[in-house]
Amino acid sequence: MDLDPLSRRLLGSVSRDFFRPLSRPSAAIYIDCADRIADTAGDAGRIPHADAIALVRETLASHPEILLAEDEGASLRDARQRAGQLFNRLCDAGWLEDQQLGLHERWALVSPGLRPLLRLLRELAEEEIAELTTFADTVRGVCETLERPEVLHPGFRTTDELRATVTDLNSRLENAVIQLHGVEKLISIFDQRQRASETPAETLRLLYEEFGTGQHMVCYDALRRNGLLPRLQAIRTKVADIRDQPLVKERLAEGLATHYSWPPDEAYVRGEKMLRDLERRLASIRLVADAIDARMAGFNRLSQQRYSYQTELRGRRPEIVKSYCDAINAAHAGTKLSGFRDTPPDFAPLVPEMRCFYGVESLARTRRVRAAADLSFGIDGEPRENDEDSLEALKERQRLALTPQRAARLVARLLDEVSASIGTQEIQSASIDDVLDLLATAAYDHATMADGRVVRWSADGPRRQDGLAPDGVPMDEQADWTIERFTLTRQA
Repeated sequence: MDLDPLSRRLLGSVSRDFFRPLSRPSAAIYIDCADRIADTAGDAGRIPHADAIALVRETLASHPEILLAEDEGASLRDARQRAGQLFNRLCDAGWLEDQQLGLHERWALVSPGLRPLLRLLRELAEEEIAELTTFADTVRGVCETLERPEVLHPGFRTTDELRATVTDLNSRLENAVIQLHGVEKLISIFDQRQRASETPAETLRLLYEEFGTGQHMVCYDALRRNGLLPRLQAIRTKVADIRDQPLVKERLAEGLATHYSWPPDEAYVRGEKMLRDLERRLASIRLVADAIDARMAGFNRLSQQRYSYQTELRGRRPEIVKSYCDAINAAHAGTKLSGFRDTPPDFAPLVPEMRCFYGVESLARTRRVRAAADLSFGIDGEPRENDEDSLEALKERQRLALTPQRAARLVARLLDEVSASIGTQEIQSASIDDVLDLLATAAYDHATMADGRVVRWSADGPRRQDGLAPDGVPMDEQADWTIERFTLTRQA
């Protein structure tokens, strides 16, 4: 049995005017009014009508630049009347309800459909996804549940337990996929900020500092480094086998029919759909993770192009000349050129001959349209890198990057207790990755682990006392490399 289309179900719950305020030029006023009224109403869901009108008046006063339409009170001069018109439009849209209980008792009720709409608007406006710290816990919990042999076995589970387990797993996986899409949003925000960067220093800071330690790396570490993707693939295969077992579908349909009072045919169809959704969501985590990798590769490629444009194509020389001319104009404002005849020059030009243009010749010439600059990287004549090459290059750079997370993992592995210390003469590095982990501990002093714990440490060595005599600083061999000796002390 096919379910009704989303549009039919949506229009059966809200009126056709429900989304009209969001399409008006004054949408900001409606959103702020609804947000403030819902926040003031709290869980009770209602406030006195006079208080609602006061909040609408305050919101109108905070947006003096927005012009109202005629049906919103544009022709009214009294602020209270304009607020009343806006309140009526909120009621017409179904965001608020006007409840009259008596001559002197009138309330403004928050409609049931407004709260999910406000929640959606707040999620769209949010730039920090705090729930990403629980992403690893969610996916790990789903894996542990489905890895139990009897979890979906019809012989060990009652019909109601089977229904509850499948419903709970679908809910947790849906939340995990939403969190992964939040990672895409964070990366897109970094992309917008990088396109607006003004200086090469800001471009590099966004790439190596903020992007490398952002919240999106929590999900990346949980999937790629903690081995969750192979576990998800294994349990997806298990769910695919269970989905095709008739006894499992029949037992699940019985549980749905008993719990929701559905007809047997409808319960069977919905049960099949729940099992398909469970397998699809397990597979979608891998697909979204690959999409995130592609976005990260695209951000890295954009950062390189932006840095090349700012340093090689634009450069600092035009900015220096402009600053010099601005300083001269500010120092000699109001002075004629004839007054500089006997003034000594600021500097002597290092050219054999120089000519200054004045009069008509000094006017700006018509600029010729230049061909679009090729912002791609690589030697001319070579094919451009595809997404797979960019992704591999990003993974290699991420492997060689000195990040605080890799330093924290080394400190946590070497030092189990607070105040414990260890020197580089006691550490043995077997590969270049181990050397990079050791160097990262000297570059940072704290980091947040994948499980949310904050690890702090300090690095100190003879260089601080014998810096003026570098030949006296002891050296240690680490995987065919020689580094100066220092001591790590765990502080938290």
